[in-house]
Amino acid sequence: MFATRHKLSQREREVLYLILLGKDNQNIASEMSLALSTVKVHVHNILKKTGDASRQELIQGFWKMS
Repeated sequence: MFATRHKLSQREREVLYLILLGKDNQNIASEMSLALSTVKVHVHNILKKTGDASRQELIQGFWKMS
């Protein structure tokens, strides 16, 4: 529901899930077999789409909506 409301792509949804699990960018990159720079772009796009300033704000916003 959160991902749909903010129009996150499938890849962004996967990254969001790993963020919610507390993973950092390097661990997300390793787990998804992506370059670190690609993960950073996904995280940036997620924050931009949700209007959050940080990962912590993103996580709080996610749980408030759930």
